[in-house]
Amino acid sequence: MLQILIGILIIALIVLAIIFFYQKRIITVTKELSAQVDALDGENLAKKLDSNHLEGLMGESLKKFTALRELYDHDFVDDYQKAQDLVKSIQKDLHGKAVFSTSSQVNELQKLVSQLNTTQSKLKKGIDELDQAVKTQSDAIKQLREEYNAFGRQLDEKSFDYGNSKDELQSRLVNLEKKFEHFSDVVSKGDHDAAQELLNDLQERTSAYQKLMDEIPGLYRPLYAVFPDQLKELKSGYADLTKQQYRFTDDDIDKQVDELEKERQMALKKLANLNIAPVKEASEHLTAEIDRLYDVMQKEIDAKPYVDKYIHQLHRHLEHAEKQNQELMNELQRLSNSYTLNNNEIADTRQLDEQLKDISKQYHDDIDSIEKHQAIYSNIWQQQQEAEKALTEIEEQQKKINDSVAGLQSDEQRARKALQGFVSDIRTTKRRVENLNLPGIPQNYLDYFFVVSDEISKLSNAMNQPQIDMEEITKQLLIVQDDLETLHDKTDNLRDSAALTERMIQYANRLSNNNDEVDSAIQKAQRLFDNHDYSGALETIGTALEEAEAGSFKRIEQDYYKGINN
Repeated sequence: MLQILIGILIIALIVLAIIFFYQKRIITVTKELSAQVDALDGENLAKKLDSNHLEGLMGESLKKFTALRELYDHDFVDDYQKAQDLVKSIQKDLHGKAVFSTSSQVNELQKLVSQLNTTQSKLKKGIDELDQAVKTQSDAIKQLREEYNAFGRQLDEKSFDYGNSKDELQSRLVNLEKKFEHFSDVVSKGDHDAAQELLNDLQERTSAYQKLMDEIPGLYRPLYAVFPDQLKELKSGYADLTKQQYRFTDDDIDKQVDELEKERQMALKKLANLNIAPVKEASEHLTAEIDRLYDVMQKEIDAKPYVDKYIHQLHRHLEHAEKQNQELMNELQRLSNSYTLNNNEIADTRQLDEQLKDISKQYHDDIDSIEKHQAIYSNIWQQQQEAEKALTEIEEQQKKINDSVAGLQSDEQRARKALQGFVSDIRTTKRRVENLNLPGIPQNYLDYFFVVSDEISKLSNAMNQPQIDMEEITKQLLIVQDDLETLHDKTDNLRDSAALTERMIQYANRLSNNNDEVDSAIQKAQRLFDNHDYSGALETIGTALEEAEAGSFKRIEQDYYKGINN
């Protein structure tokens, strides 16, 4: 029985503990939610949404305000009252029998508080937007009024900066002020949405007007004060320079100045109508053309001193080049009587003469135009510089041609001296061969000797022509020189082969009594020797001696060359 009572007591204690902690959690949550309800700014919202504000609103602004008031009355106020009642109900039930039913009430309270916060945010946002629109438009009224007053003062005080554009600017300013008055009226009546549309348009127009006020002085000033003076100066300068016999690359400067003046006046008319884009284009064109015409005239003024200074210098240079070319042609024609000119020297010199004629013609044309007061000095100065460069190149070409033929006579003298040497050399070679007292001369040697002799005769004949080709003669000289050296080698071989053969046959006779092969070689070598084949005879006897007595051929050969060299 006691155990049962203890069990019941424990259960009761657990239930009481559960109820205690449950009540504590509900109390905590309810206090937090109640605090959020108390923090709602319902009183301030009510003031801002008071019906007294309706008197200053109309149109879309009135509709927005009415919608906000309805949201406040129907949603916010009702939910606020429900939330307060629910807090009281929860606090009462927490200490009664319905303690466990408070959980659903807390959930409902949480939902109401969330709705109230959302509704309050919407209301504040809507009210702030209305307030901001009012503030923005009120500030705009003040700012625009100040800007329009400033525009008016600027047009009055600095009218000289705007010229005839002032009338159209004032007209547009009047239109802006009318639109501004309409905007102010709509703002004062409270239709802030409609006023905002008007403000956006007005601000755009005001910005465009401000741009006109900023740009026009910079466009008007050169059109009115700068360009006229420049055009007058161009016109008078052109007249003065023309009287001083100047001529220009543009032969209608006065007409161009008149056209530019017309363009200037047209630009002023367009500027008076505030047609800015074509005025900018005209101003840029006027600036560029005026600068160009100044340059055209200045170019002639600058060029004249150079032309006057260098015209005589060019004439001297031209005369020198012409004289030099004539002397070169005379020399070439004289040389062509005696020499063949292979590199188009005469044709090239004639071509230089044609260039000199062109330069001379241009020079005399320029002199004529100066004397007739028709000279365009900048063109003449350009032509003078080109002529100077051409004359320098012509003189360089003249020197090159002259250098190429200057050595012809000395080359001829050297060639004749070489020919004499070749004739003497071939005669000496002939005497050398005759002095060998050989039984005969090999045919191949004779053939080569006569080839070289014919080459020398051909060279002599070429050099004894009325007109000689030194280029061809030089080639023949080199050929004869090489062939003579070869003939010398062949002559030495002929001499050495014959002499060595005789020595070796004499030495071989000592060995022939005891050596039939040597005896046979002696007889064969003698037959070849008698038939003028000295190289074959030497090879035959030399081979037999080397076989019979090794080293004998080399020894006899060395003794022979030693005797010759000594």
